[in-house]
Amino acid sequence: MNPNPMNAPVKPAVLPVVALVLGVIGFCFPPFFLIAIVLAIVSLVKAAEPAYAARKTLAIITLVLGFVYVPVVGILAAIAIPNFIKFQARSKQSECKANLKAAFQAQKAYFAEKNTYGTTAEEIGFSLEPRNRYNYRIGPDSLIPATQTTTPSQELEAGYPPGLIDLVGLHGDCADKCDVTMVCAGNVDNDPFVDVWSISTGQRTANGEVVPAGVPFNEADDLSN
Repeated sequence: MNPNPMNAPVKPAVLPVVALVLGVIGFCFPPFFLIAIVLAIVSLVKAAEPAYAARKTLAIITLVLGFVYVPVVGILAAIAIPNFIKFQARSKQSECKANLKAAFQAQKAYFAEKNTYGTTAEEIGFSLEPRNRYNYRIGPDSLIPATQTTTPSQELEAGYPPGLIDLVGLHGDCADKCDVTMVCAGNVDNDPFVDVWSISTGQRTANGEVVPAGVPFNEADDLSN
């Protein structure tokens, strides 16, 4: 004898379970959380139906997760975004350091051939890849301007520490002893401050530190302001 369908047990609805699962996944993938909230609201609207009443608690838990999610994401964003911006800025600084090292190597090769250092980029065969964020000064009258910045070159160079511009270029008599200092300047995080690096073919002292030849030195750190 077939049982009366009216007395058959009601199968719980799957929708509240899906809402909760998507809510948990949504902590890592935010678009899923929006879907979870919609499904939870639909489940609560249908809570009067026996299939949904059995799992009403799951829909409520999903909505509670939503109230927790918003402030948690806000806190994480407040921590992560500044760190991400700083990480991006640090990666931009690597452009300047790598190019100054390349210019240093070009100067050493030029010196080996000419017994003197060059005062222009063309003279030593130094060139940049397109889209440079820093400008580069090889000598007092040799400037390679930045192409990827909204800050004009004169403003970048105005950010040089006092006295640095006087050190740029060739100094000394190469028949005896001479060295050349080169610099770069850029704005890596779009604030009013400038990031400035230098490199020299000779050992020197900068800001009270002994800087070996061929080592880029951060004269002004944009990221510390």
